[in-house]
Amino acid sequence: MLEKMLFPTDLSESNLKILEQVDDLKKAGVEEVGILYVINLSKLSDVSGGIDIDNYIEEESKKAEEGIGKIEELMKSKGLKVNAIRPFPAGDPVAEILNYSKDYDFIAMNSRGASAFKKILLGSVSEGVLKASKKPVYIFKFDSEVTHPTGDLFDKVLVPFDFSEHARVALDYAVYVAKKVGSEVHLLHVIEPECDGDLEKLAENLSQEGLKVSVHVQSGVPHKVILRKQEELGVTTIFMGSRGVSVVRSLLLGSTSDSVIRRSPVPVFVCKAPEEE
Repeated sequence: MLEKMLFPTDLSESNLKILEQVDDLKKAGVEEVGILYVINLSKLSDVSGGIDIDNYIEEESKKAEEGIGKIEELMKSKGLKVNAIRPFPAGDPVAEILNYSKDYDFIAMNSRGASAFKKILLGSVSEGVLKASKKPVYIFKFDSEVTHPTGDLFDKVLVPFDFSEHARVALDYAVYVAKKVGSEVHLLHVIEPECDGDLEKLAENLSQEGLKVSVHVQSGVPHKVILRKQEELGVTTIFMGSRGVSVVRSLLLGSTSDSVIRRSPVPVFVCKAPEEE
């Protein structure tokens, strides 16, 4: 289910911090990693005057090779199967990531922030991938101020659950990981009038499968409740669907998941229901 991970990298310091999570990702089932470095030709549209594209691609490839080689060595030293995609594709990073993701189970990537305002903005590449990807996207928010969450990556997982198909898919992934590593699973339901379901029954069923499950039901603005609960519980990863059943939408990108992704200090695993693919 999560055996093959695509790791797009621009070799930035914040992006490479994801590599610190390799041991935890391996425990969760990752066996193979695809390393994808895209030579970004999109930014050349802002360059005035002529440019030798072939020479540019050659020079960028040479610069990237050393960094990609080090990532390969690290992954192999962890006992993972590695596929460093060569020659490095050149073009639009979002399009290339989506193209290569077809052969993988999920995408792990970073959306970095710096100032207090920038922390709620996603990078153009990560935002583009999140919007269009048919595969789950595991978003990390590493920068100079954000460090590894307390405990292992999947010690405590939070699943905001509104009984939508998207939430059920997210729960399936969370349960898969929890069974692998023994995570605490926290189900959070934010009370809204259009939601109808029995969370206690769902938790009881999961407990019978040997999982450590807690239920939290609260009222309020969904993304604020989710982020507050993450802080209260010390949650290390949030699993959530890309959409819910709520008609309430955030002002930024149009959904609770967008607001959580933008503001969460811990990684967020985002997935879509089949009908959205």
